[in-house]
Amino acid sequence: MRPWPLLAALAACSGAPPPAPREDPAPLFRTVETGTPVEAMEACARLARDWDDAWLPRLEKLLDGPPRPRARALQLAGDLRGEASARLLLARLPSLLESPDAETARLAAVAAGLRKLRDATAPLLSYHERSGDPAALRALGRAWSQGLQSPPLPRAAEIERLGVLALAHRLAMGPDATPEACEAMLRAMTRPELEDFLGSHAADRFPSRRLCDRAVRRKDFDPEKGARVHEALLSSPDLELVSEILETSPHPLRPEIVRSFLDDRREAKEGWLLCDAAAARLSGRRPAGREERDALIRSLKRP
Repeated sequence: MRPWPLLAALAACSGAPPPAPREDPAPLFRTVETGTPVEAMEACARLARDWDDAWLPRLEKLLDGPPRPRARALQLAGDLRGEASARLLLARLPSLLESPDAETARLAAVAAGLRKLRDATAPLLSYHERSGDPAALRALGRAWSQGLQSPPLPRAAEIERLGVLALAHRLAMGPDATPEACEAMLRAMTRPELEDFLGSHAADRFPSRRLCDRAVRRKDFDPEKGARVHEALLSSPDLELVSEILETSPHPLRPEIVRSFLDDRREAKEGWLLCDAAAARLSGRRPAGREERDALIRSLKRP
C-alpha cells in the first residue's frame, strides 16, 4: 500500500484529521526563479515551511544559475534547517563569496550567518579581509554567539572563536567602528569576557557605546546578554543614552535597578530627567507636564 492511503487510514481510525499532502514544489521553484520579488519571497517562505531534502537538486541548480535566481536561492538557503542544506551551502560558499557579483557574495555571507555555520569561519574571514563587507562580520558573530550560560568550547573551536573575537574587538573599539563589529564582538564574548569588557568601559564615554546599544537591540540578540549590557550602560556618563535605555530597552531590565533612578534628577535632555525615564518604564506612561511626572514618580516611590 502506498504511504498516503495508509496514513489516511490510520488517521481515520484514530479520529485525527489526515495530514495535508505536501505542495508540489515545482511551481514554487519556478516562481523563485522567474516571479516578482514579492511572489518569490512568498514562494521561498512556503518552500522553507515544507522543505524536503529531496528538493536539494533544485536548490543547487538555482545556486548555480544567473544572479537573480541565485540571490533568491540564497535567501531560501538561509531560512532552511537541517544538515543536508547546510552542507550544500558550505560546499558552495567559497565560490559564492568570490563571485564578481557583489550582491551574490553579500547574500552568501548573510545565509551563512543565518545558519550559524561555524565551518564557514575561514571563507568568511577571507571574504571580509578582501571586501570589508560588514555582512561577513555579522555572520561570524552569529556563528560564534555565546550565551551567558554557554559551556566551554572544544580547544580547536575555542581558538577559532578567539580569532573572530579579536578581529571584532579591534574593529569595534577602533576609530571606524561599525554596528556589525560591535554586534559580532558582543555576541562572541563569553560571560567572563563580557563582564571584563563592561567593567572596563561601560562607565566611560567610550566611542562605540551607542553602537553597542544598537547592537543589543537587534531582535535576535540574546535577551539575557542584551539586558546585562544595557544594565551596565546605565552607569554611563552619557545621560541621554542612559535615558534611552531606561525608557526603550527591549530587554528585561531588573525593576530594582530601574527604581534606583526614581531619585535621579539629572537632566538627560531639555526638561527630561532620568527619574522621568525610569517612571515611564515602570508605569508604561509618559506624562507631558512636570507636575504630572513628579506626581507619577511620587506614586511609584510609595511602599
